[in-house]
Amino acid sequence: MKVQGGELITRSKEYLIEAEMGQLKVDTFEIKKGSKKVFSTKRDLFPETGPREHHKTVCFREFALFYPCEKSYRKSAKTLNRALRRKEGQQVRARTMANLVEREGEQIQARVSKKAEQILEQHGFSPNGSIKDQEKVGESLKQEEVLLAREKVCQMIEELNCGQEKEKQIDLCQLHETFENPSAIKANISIDDVCCKKQKASGRKKGAQPKEKREMVYNTVVHIQNKEAKTYILNTPTISQMMIVVLAFLLSNDLLSKPGSLVFFTDGARDLRSAIQSLFHFIPFKIILDWFHLKKKCKDLLSMAIKGKQVKNQLLTELLSWLWLGKVDRAIKLLRDVSHESIKNQKELDNLITYLHRNSSCIPCYALRKQLGLRTSSNPVEKANDLLVSNRQKRNGMSWSADGSTSLATLTCLRRNDEHMQWLRHRDIPFTFPEHKQAKPAA
Repeated sequence: MKVQGGELITRSKEYLIEAEMGQLKVDTFEIKKGSKKVFSTKRDLFPETGPREHHKTVCFREFALFYPCEKSYRKSAKTLNRALRRKEGQQVRARTMANLVEREGEQIQARVSKKAEQILEQHGFSPNGSIKDQEKVGESLKQEEVLLAREKVCQMIEELNCGQEKEKQIDLCQLHETFENPSAIKANISIDDVCCKKQKASGRKKGAQPKEKREMVYNTVVHIQNKEAKTYILNTPTISQMMIVVLAFLLSNDLLSKPGSLVFFTDGARDLRSAIQSLFHFIPFKIILDWFHLKKKCKDLLSMAIKGKQVKNQLLTELLSWLWLGKVDRAIKLLRDVSHESIKNQKELDNLITYLHRNSSCIPCYALRKQLGLRTSSNPVEKANDLLVSNRQKRNGMSWSADGSTSLATLTCLRRNDEHMQWLRHRDIPFTFPEHKQAKPAA
């Protein structure tokens, strides 16, 4: 057929669309002017796809991407095919869904990294988080902390000291920490790693020795809460990537441009602490060791170090009472004074002493923080770990590739932040606190 500007040609290959109403086949056309192709409906009208790929509508992608966040790929494929009434030959396979999830997760991670890079550039930072333009950085930061009034802190200390023996009384002059005003914080940031079993690339060769320890796949998860108790969750494959994304998020939401305190809550892992200290050295912040992890560490190491259940439990109770008051030196002295007859493994006891020494600056007076209504734990990120990874990826017999695990966690994270429809429709991520999402203050 002759048309203005060339000859209209019907292409033999149809354009395939995966939609909620079924698999649609659309005729495609080209306009040629001589040997030159001047227009193609597949190229210029419809979204471009690969040679064996079908275009997927927003609603179809919503089902196919987020069903697997709750169920296995096999069950998700079965649910999707039934919900969309797919006939034989048009049914979506579990492997197709897994590939779609992995590819989409990689694209989201790439978009987040690109967005973080752009935000850092706007505020005077290089892509790795180092300061590039001091003047720009100065405009984006407010160094001033906002602390609770000394009178209030002293009043709470008096209440805690009432009836206590002198050795267990709290002295404000001996405390190394400050106490942030919860109504003027920049952000409370809880950070943790979560792992699941790594998928084996291939079976073990005949005669090869089995590995002593199963390899794991790691995701780093962060829970950010502002002073209005609005929350946002992030996940990345590594700690170093996470720190850069966290910095970009704080800058993008003007959380560093106002007076207030920046508080990190961790489980005491050295790599987490060093990553925080390395990137956020230009602004005042504090790191607090989560009380639950401190308690668990003491219990585990004492179980290996001390003979007898009764002696161990008595020592643990006294040790935790000193640590709850933030008296790390007194807790270490207690461990060093343990009689030789009670020690089962001196190395493990030394490990506990070293652990307390190393984390002493991150161990606050938990009793006083609780009395003041301040957080003492990283519970929010532990819950985020469950929501993003553990509930779905730590079931019996499951193992994952690094990309597969991170992609699935990324999609779950996207939906938890209520950003999934923005991504599906516009391929963008708002990177802001959800308006409706408010958390209860954590203990």
